Amino acid sequence: MREERYERRSRSGIIIVILIVLVVLVALFWAMGWIRWEQDPESKAATEAISELSSPSDQTANPHDFEALQKEVAQLRKEVEQLKKGNVTSGTTPSATAASAKSAPTTTSNVANNSNALTLANYNHDWVESKATVALRNNTNRTITSVSGRMIYYDMDGNMLDYQDFTKSISIDPGMVKNFTLKGYGYMNSYAYYKSQASYTHPDRKYKVEFELKSYKYKNE
Repeated sequence: MREERYERRSRSGIIIVILIVLVVLVALFWAMGWIRWEQDPESKAATEAISELSSPSDQTANPHDFEALQKEVAQLRKEVEQLKKGNVTSGTTPSATAASAKSAPTTTSNVANNSNALTLANYNHDWVESKATVALRNNTNRTITSVSGRMIYYDMDGNMLDYQDFTKSISIDPGMVKNFTLKGYGYMNSYAYYKSQASYTHPDRKYKVEFELKSYKYKNE
């Protein structure tokens, strides 16, 4: 009986010694870098970023910076979860998509392929005035912010007298009419628009006009 007990104790002692040796070896190999548990590269990078942002040293910043860091940590955590689920494509993050959406332009330049987008609503030029009053109507469903056009002048028989190109920064809401001024034709020679007041001494010096739309800019809604 004593011999059996002695043998059991000896075996138990040997097993304990072996376990201790194994634990020591594993710890030694880990410390030397021979044993590592691999982690997904994207998840590892995101986890390291979260660890850095969540470190106590960052919390010493002012309250505004700390709140910003907390938001960044929350965003990174969401992105890590999405990376794990495979919902985010490589090289693209939700924050990058949002940033690109915010950078969209608010104003677009158009070549006037629709000659009726802006039309002449009214024109007035008395012979004593150096400036003519021009009124344009916006026939589009957007607010127009700039217009380039050409004003062509004819005598009463339809013969061309001259033309004037212009570009105006102007805000015209959809369906509305807006006035602006241009140099009146033939002011030094007492010319007047045929529907306006003509010179008493030169009643025949009247002219007609034609408006041509060249381009315009509108504001995106």
